[in-house]
Amino acid sequence: MTKYKFGDIVLVIFPQTDGGLKKRPAMAVLDIGDDDIVLAPITTTPRKGKGDYKIKDWQMGGLLNESWLRLAKVTCIEKVDIEYSLGHISSFDKIKIVSIWKRLF
Repeated sequence: MTKYKFGDIVLVIFPQTDGGLKKRPAMAVLDIGDDDIVLAPITTTPRKGKGDYKIKDWQMGGLLNESWLRLAKVTCIEKVDIEYSLGHISSFDKIKIVSIWKRLF
């Protein structure tokens, strides 16, 4: 099974709060090598919450539009729900994301 690294961006069948499922991009937060992975969702809807981060180098990540990472909305899913990898978060964005992560947790 594929092992993902912090900052990998994937397309995943993501659970919605209404119980439905949608294909959405997400960033790998933690993969300990088993069948599950912790992901942070990515949205194109502008967000300004404490755990939200506007991805500067979104094209590098394989994203089609300007996007926001939602670090306060992490979830654990099974890796079989990952459709495929899109790309990776840039080094610049990783530094900013880790800083926000430390403030949140």
